[in-house]
Amino acid sequence: MLKMSKHVILRETTIKILSVVFAVLLWFYVITEQNPVVPKDITIPVGIINMDTLSKNNLVMIDATDSFSVTLKLKGKKEILDTVNRNSLNAYADLNNYKTEGENTIPVIINGLPDGITVTSRSEHSINVRLDKKLVVQKTIFANITGNPMGGLANLSPILSPTEVVLTGAESFVTRVESVRVDIDIAGVDANVSKRLPVRLLDVEGKDVAGVKADIEWVNVIVPVANTKRVPIQLVLEGAPGEGYVIADKLVQPREILVTGEQEALDNLTTISSSKISIDNLMEDIALPVALDLPEGIQLVNAKETVNATIDIDKLVTNTIDISSIDYRNLDEKYIVADFPARKIKVVVRGPEAIISNISSNLTLYVDLINAKEGLEAYEIQVSKLPLLEILELEPKSIGLDIKIRE
Repeated sequence: MLKMSKHVILRETTIKILSVVFAVLLWFYVITEQNPVVPKDITIPVGIINMDTLSKNNLVMIDATDSFSVTLKLKGKKEILDTVNRNSLNAYADLNNYKTEGENTIPVIINGLPDGITVTSRSEHSINVRLDKKLVVQKTIFANITGNPMGGLANLSPILSPTEVVLTGAESFVTRVESVRVDIDIAGVDANVSKRLPVRLLDVEGKDVAGVKADIEWVNVIVPVANTKRVPIQLVLEGAPGEGYVIADKLVQPREILVTGEQEALDNLTTISSSKISIDNLMEDIALPVALDLPEGIQLVNAKETVNATIDIDKLVTNTIDISSIDYRNLDEKYIVADFPARKIKVVVRGPEAIISNISSNLTLYVDLINAKEGLEAYEIQVSKLPLLEILELEPKSIGLDIKIRE
């Protein structure tokens, strides 16, 4: 009986032990299936800290602060790994103590990994950050006007507010900024144009430059629109050529200029004078650009248009020529001039050498017979006028002509 009881107790103990073992195995199976060890890839941004230390060293970072990231390959229990995301992890690079211009290699630190999660690999252990000297410059803003107002109108110089901008950034970027401008289209307008326009930073090729901070981003622009008028240009000369020299010719190009302004000012405008051009003691030709003396309220339609003057200086010479032909002018049709033997008239002239050298073919002598009557009478010899020519002597001064009635 006792022997049988021991046998029963041993069997029951064995069953209990096996039950515990099976229970542990079952628990382990359930846990393993429900919360297995799994991998996970995650990409997180790399933040930049201690940026303020760059300013202390007069440096700036060329790369955008949001341009860096790192991809992590993680491994761990699924239940824990599911809680890991971009917000729970923190990756950063510390710029403290970096003072060298150019490319700097900075370690990437990862924070926020829970216990039991391991990093099996990562795309980046460090990032390359480019540092450059900080540059601050001030530039003038100008307006790029496209299009034209309605016919008969023109735009005056634009009014900008503000007119200056301060640029801050990496030296390699700021030095690329050739101009700062706003673009405004006035095609077909018939009145003043007023707009608020974005500032553009442009390189030498007219392309936008990125990576530079401007202290203002918008500009108020007013483009006045007014009437126009084309007005001749008058050269204003000051002084006299050197002794024995004379002004042979003076030219201005263009001869006329298109101006704009208030209608009353345009109505009173007949010519535009040049600034004074000194010819004092000149003995040779000159060619030069000249400014215009614009009256108050008058502007050039094209502010960039240039005016050029040419002053020809020539030697003053004297020449004596003999002329045998004389024109008879204004003779009544009922009269004729009787033929006379050929005669020579001596003419002494003075003027620029270039004109005097061709004077014989250009100089004309004549008598005015508007009041002539029948009979022999002396008539004054006259000389056709030539610019810059002075008649010093005419011999004889008159000529006898026999006027007869036409048969």
